[in-house]
Amino acid sequence: MIWVKLLIPLILFGAIQASTRMCAQCVAGDFIFRRNLMQDSSVGMSMGWIEEWKNTNCVKGIINTIPCDHACLKITIIKSGEEKDAIDGVMMDCSDFMIHSSPDLPKHIDFTAYDENAVFSSMRRNFTITYNFTMQGFEGVDEIAEAYKAKTFPYYREEYGISTIVIVMFLFVTVIACVFIFFWSCVRDICCKVKNDYSYSSHVQCSASVEEQIPQPSDHVTAPSSPSAPSDDVENHVEQKNGDIQNF
Repeated sequence: MIWVKLLIPLILFGAIQASTRMCAQCVAGDFIFRRNLMQDSSVGMSMGWIEEWKNTNCVKGIINTIPCDHACLKITIIKSGEEKDAIDGVMMDCSDFMIHSSPDLPKHIDFTAYDENAVFSSMRRNFTITYNFTMQGFEGVDEIAEAYKAKTFPYYREEYGISTIVIVMFLFVTVIACVFIFFWSCVRDICCKVKNDYSYSSHVQCSASVEEQIPQPSDHVTAPSSPSAPSDDVENHVEQKNGDIQNF
């Protein structure tokens, strides 16, 4: 009877373990940037949003594993009109209390505690949204990466940390400062050259003006004029006076 008492707890523990599975937790593509699509309250869409998603990438193998009481969930978003293997975004997580309501899913099912293998798909706002519930649990990092190896994802716009933003801003400011200094140096050199040319031109013009104002010495000296000879009238007057004296 002792072994029976020991067997019962083992069976119960095994049953509990069997009901709990490990699910992958990750996102890829632009899923985290489709929050307005997956939490659109205007159409009755309400689901959880996990902070840890932004530090994961299903395609790169950056995947968390979390325990889950119910089915694992994978949501795939495909934009209409894209090529065959193009995926806009994908999310993997535990379905426990994840989706509270959705116009894409049947109304009579409680998807916060869903324990079935099922796939639902719907078209909304030019996107095809597929919900894949599975009781299988975590497939493995290599299997997930291999499954999306041939798929085309948009550029994964990772959110940068504070340190990365500071470094990028520092480099940007440094480049702008270098360009400004170089530009200012060129402008200053040009202004100095123009100023020097103008000063030299003004100096030359001023020198020429001064030289024009200084009187230049004559090439020959005018000789002093000699006393002019007595005119003929004076000589005639003297002769007439002498004649008068003789007659007297």
